[in-house]
Amino acid sequence: MARILLLGSTGFVGRGVAHKILDGGHQLRVLVRDPMKAAAFKVRGAQVVVGDALNPSSVTQAAQGVEHVISLVAVRRNRPQSYLAVNVDGPRILGQASMAAGVRSVVLVSAIGAKLDPHYKYFTSRWMGEQELAKTGVAGTILRFSFVLAEEGGILNDFERALIGPFAVIPGSGQAKLQPILRDDAARCIVETVAKPELLGHIVDLGGPEVVTYETMFDWFLQARGIKKAKLKLPVPLVAIPAIALEAVSTNPPITRDEVNMIQADNLAAGIDSVSSHFGWRPSAPSSWAPVNWAKKPRTGR
Repeated sequence: MARILLLGSTGFVGRGVAHKILDGGHQLRVLVRDPMKAAAFKVRGAQVVVGDALNPSSVTQAAQGVEHVISLVAVRRNRPQSYLAVNVDGPRILGQASMAAGVRSVVLVSAIGAKLDPHYKYFTSRWMGEQELAKTGVAGTILRFSFVLAEEGGILNDFERALIGPFAVIPGSGQAKLQPILRDDAARCIVETVAKPELLGHIVDLGGPEVVTYETMFDWFLQARGIKKAKLKLPVPLVAIPAIALEAVSTNPPITRDEVNMIQADNLAAGIDSVSSHFGWRPSAPSSWAPVNWAKKPRTGR
């Protein structure tokens, strides 16, 4: 049984990771700004510490006495919190605090596509964060995932915002190749990593057992919800211009310029067997999961 501090426990993927840690019989500590959001973990025996994952002293104190720290702290948009403050400085704070507390290892969850490229601000920020973590010298593993799917949130929010009038809008061609993985499977990978010292010092790209296009995933959503709207593929320039304008006037625009760019890029793991080769089991196929789980209302709690 391991003692684990989880940062980002109340987020989209973090909720699944928290419950997976508890399911495995591990001792879980979460650092949260709002303890009410961690109530579901506390009733299962987790220790809830109030603090900010971007505050060095908060993280250092929370990490005292644990063996491993897992961080899922990140933002996909540059506001209201900035890429620099969260995606770049966050991993540096994670590494420095973990070193100061004497933890055995850290796991940073990043994204496939992380690289230094001015065309992709989000991916650049994730790459920079990975570099900042490495500079601290902490023993760690970086897990990069393709799209993570769940019964609610994530890409479902994007699909819902793409329903405009009589159309289901696809930015660009919709033919970018993706390797989606279910949240439950991603969470299992993350938790199992703490017991795999052979992964320390490595960046591991992980995806599900299928390669599909963005349009195919959108079709899963439309069919599961019984939506009959006509699909409308808009050329990238026609989406990018209003996206830039909306970013200037809205704190939560339907889509950002950076998101338009990312949707056009392939987002694939090292291979179709990326999970089985590292963890010894095969993740579930989203193509058979989505029609059932996207059709019903999202669950509450877990």
